[in-house]
Amino acid sequence: MLKRRFNIHPRWIVVIGVAVILFGTAGSRFSFGIFLKPLTEDFGWSRGSLSGALAIAGLSTGLLRPFAGWIADRYDPVRVALIGVGLGGIALLGLSRVQNLWQLYALFIVMGIGFTLASPATLTKLVSVRFTRRRSLALSLAGSGSAVGETALVPLSAVILVLSGWRSAYMVLAAILLLGIIPIALMLLRARPGAEEGEEPAAQSRNTSACYWAPDDGMSLREAAKTPIFWALTAGFFT
Repeated sequence: MLKRRFNIHPRWIVVIGVAVILFGTAGSRFSFGIFLKPLTEDFGWSRGSLSGALAIAGLSTGLLRPFAGWIADRYDPVRVALIGVGLGGIALLGLSRVQNLWQLYALFIVMGIGFTLASPATLTKLVSVRFTRRRSLALSLAGSGSAVGETALVPLSAVILVLSGWRSAYMVLAAILLLGIIPIALMLLRARPGAEEGEEPAAQSRNTSACYWAPDDGMSLREAAKTPIFWALTAGFFT
């Protein structure tokens, strides 16, 4: 539909789809801060115990990222990402009904797993396999969905929380993911790769400089571990 109406190439439609997913997941994930005070007031839980739930979710996300990348290589990354969005939405829906601290912890773990499956560890592949010359631009535009989601959904959650309470705010976030993000992303990510105008075919780009490694050929983990850039990128995520 976007291609017919706005003459957008299918590859860029996929970029929009990835940005939509990151919009919903990042905005939902970073909204935790606004729920901290009302949860402590309603249940009498300490801020430390609530922050522990976020820490466990973050730990599960970090540990599962390699697994998410592995299954994205092995299976359809679109399905993997949409399943992740679904898990995140279900967890948010459950948070709107939480009564006990252990339920909060369990749901945050589920949400961490879901958002890991719908993280750049999975979504990057959808963009990178479709671009060679404009890969950096495409990845940057797709990643901007995270910043836009944080900017839009966190204030929206705060407004709903003030007007209707924190349970309603969690329900709205869940509805955005389950009823908004999943259908829109599914429609956009159906776009076929195609050949972009002015894009050099991957096979041709590999042959132009046989003495260099071609990104589209891929590397094994053992090969990547022997390159300085692999360790530089890995260290960058810990700083």
